[in-house]
Amino acid sequence: MRTGRTRLARYAVGGDGPWPARPGCAGILEVLLRRVTPGGATARALAALAGRGPAAVATVVGGPAPFAAQLTVGPAGTEGGLGDPALDEWVVDRAAELLTDGGTVVLRRGDRPVRVLIQAAPVAPRMLLFGATAVAAALSRIGVGQGYTVTVCDPRPTFTTTGRFPDAHEVQRAWPHRLLAATPVRPDTVLCLLGHDPRSEIPLLRAALDTPAGYIGVLGSRGAHAARLARLRSDGVPATQLDRLVAPAGLDLGGRTPVETALAIAAEVVARRHGGTGRALRGPKGPIHRAPDRARQPVGSPR
Repeated sequence: MRTGRTRLARYAVGGDGPWPARPGCAGILEVLLRRVTPGGATARALAALAGRGPAAVATVVGGPAPFAAQLTVGPAGTEGGLGDPALDEWVVDRAAELLTDGGTVVLRRGDRPVRVLIQAAPVAPRMLLFGATAVAAALSRIGVGQGYTVTVCDPRPTFTTTGRFPDAHEVQRAWPHRLLAATPVRPDTVLCLLGHDPRSEIPLLRAALDTPAGYIGVLGSRGAHAARLARLRSDGVPATQLDRLVAPAGLDLGGRTPVETALAIAAEVVARRHGGTGRALRGPKGPIHRAPDRARQPVGSPR
């Protein structure tokens, strides 16, 4: 704070370091220390990462390049530079890859490796919850925590109030299929039908199946879903489209309360996004975390 000099501090984990050794956790922790001044380049870069995205910030942290040089990549282009146009181009390409899922990595380039810290924040994915129910209130809270932009929609003014859904980013009193038609939907969008209003359910499902949404979950009994499918078939919806409906929505966790139901749905969304099985981790052997599969259809991409 006094000198304004950016530096990379290194701390040992274990041994004589400030943290005691733990099995599997010994190593070196690196911390990039920067002074942030209002209106400065670093402040603008951090604001870009904290916004709705997409944005990435690259900082040189080692090697034959100007230390702490910074390049911000955003929708409007780039700001700053790393002292080498070829390095800038390489970083822009790497940032585009990271913006799929977001995250923070240190990459090395060249025989005399330049080390570049890249912090990436993708566009926040959407979670659209149709039906102003207690499950929607619980799921909106979980969805916000997962990094989604959450919208709750229901045409009933008595139930659709911001007071009932304090965690949602938007609470819309509208017919669900009309709101969906006016909302951008991507493969990482999550759609959940949580009400049981037959006036809106079939038009909404037809509209939902015309979108590229990666998850279309529907609450209700198996009998209700069979009747739902019969109605959609009679309307000419092909079987390949109907197979996209996830109903009843959620993993089998055994719970019954609104919060437990919301947790089961959120768990299924996470499992489908990462290719998880939903089984207990203590059973299967092998690594707990899989390597990301870039070819799989994304179902949300929280930061």
